[in-house]
Amino acid sequence: MPTLLALDNIQGNIVGGFNKDFQSFLFLQFKSAAAGRSWIAEISDEGNDLSVANSTSADVLKFNAQFKAITADGKKPELYIQAEWTNIAISFQGLKALGVSAGDLAMFPHEFAAGMAARKADLGDVGSSDPGGWITPFGSASVHALLTVAADDEAKLIARTKAITSTTKFAAGVSVLLTVEDRTRLDVTGEAGHEHFGFKDGVSQPGLRGVDIPDDPIGDPDQGHPGQDLLWPGEFVLGYPTQIPKVNASGASPNPDPGPVSTSGPSWTKDGSYLVFRRLAQDVPAFHQQIATIAATTQLTPDLVGAKLVGRYKSGCPVERRKFQPPGSWPQSKDPGIAKPELGASNTLNNNFEFGDDALGAVCPLASHIRKAYPRDEITPVQKPDDSESDTQTHRLLRRGIPFGGSLGAAHEGKASDPRGLVFQCFQKSIATQFEFVQKLWVNSASFPPAPAGVVPGEDPIIAQSPSGTFQIDPNKPNIPVAHFVTTTGGEYFFAPSISALQQLGKP
Repeated sequence: MPTLLALDNIQGNIVGGFNKDFQSFLFLQFKSAAAGRSWIAEISDEGNDLSVANSTSADVLKFNAQFKAITADGKKPELYIQAEWTNIAISFQGLKALGVSAGDLAMFPHEFAAGMAARKADLGDVGSSDPGGWITPFGSASVHALLTVAADDEAKLIARTKAITSTTKFAAGVSVLLTVEDRTRLDVTGEAGHEHFGFKDGVSQPGLRGVDIPDDPIGDPDQGHPGQDLLWPGEFVLGYPTQIPKVNASGASPNPDPGPVSTSGPSWTKDGSYLVFRRLAQDVPAFHQQIATIAATTQLTPDLVGAKLVGRYKSGCPVERRKFQPPGSWPQSKDPGIAKPELGASNTLNNNFEFGDDALGAVCPLASHIRKAYPRDEITPVQKPDDSESDTQTHRLLRRGIPFGGSLGAAHEGKASDPRGLVFQCFQKSIATQFEFVQKLWVNSASFPPAPAGVVPGEDPIIAQSPSGTFQIDPNKPNIPVAHFVTTTGGEYFFAPSISALQQLGKP
């Protein structure tokens, strides 16, 4: 039986994303240990309606299920139910500022203690992405905490944020260093809810055992929706069973058996999770121009060029042939999800594919963004090839992304020079073996995934941080040059403690 999570003790947005159109990220500095702890006590007090104690994973999952049910009835959910959520995560420097004991601090992993800026060599944050050019206060020791506030309505988001930051304890204990305002894109026809390059984001997420119910519990109990492997929750929340990176005795892949319980740091980190935050700027006009140039050079349509680079069409429909489709029917020159939205929007269709039958990348290029970030059944550099898919599942991320800035061409903040991009967030048990591993060894490695001799797949064309590289768009032709139009402009590593741990931290 799956291990039941203490969802009432796990902060919201970790298990079950906030999924709100309006979100604000406030980067905080504690004024003193005592005053900071006093505010932590307030923001984690169950008697406080604005508290994280009233935004637990249990609360969020229940709301999301109701929201989905109303959507399935063809109604607009916001007319019937709304909610505002709060999450607090603390950096290593923030834990020091709160006076956490030296013994406890020494138990945290090195990468968390060092902070994101110090890990730039592992992340490929070079050139325009170097921490020396990040916006203030990123890259400094003054970033102690990240307060996330989310709502379905902008006015309610503003009101909730004001209510949280207007209390006497907040004023005495916390300074706001920076506020990043994020809004789901609503103002461009055909791209509502997509990131700024135009592609539907967040389509593929791992399923969690004990949370996500299999669509076919008898025939395929180890998958949630088709193509969505169910993982042990300890991969993302500390204190629970994890994935085993090798096949089991029967050869099942990925291994469905529970692995060791995840631990990291002091004992009070149970039911908590490490949070990575990155502010990624996007040069949208340059990206679109590159798509047009590649299309003219390769004689492919812009729709198909974009799909080849990302691994999905803009609608979210995968470029790879799905399991039920006959060979030769895919890919298509035009985005098939435009005519049939269910191909990109349906959880039963949009992830039901693998890469094993496309080993050379003839359909979905080896270096396409989604293949780099999650190689599925790809053979990876492990000791035994049969263990590849089981090992891959130990590097998964629970992603929580949302755009910032106005859409290009919009009436408000729509100029090419206006700042826009994506706030990338992910939760995991280990920053080193999950986020950093994926960024360094998969995304930024031109030789991943492994390819035949003489073949170089190229770096991830979307989120690799180098200024440019090459990309194998067709295994029968030379690689093409590509520029990269996503730049890191700030970021930090945080830990999101459990409700009970926050309440303990709030004591004098």
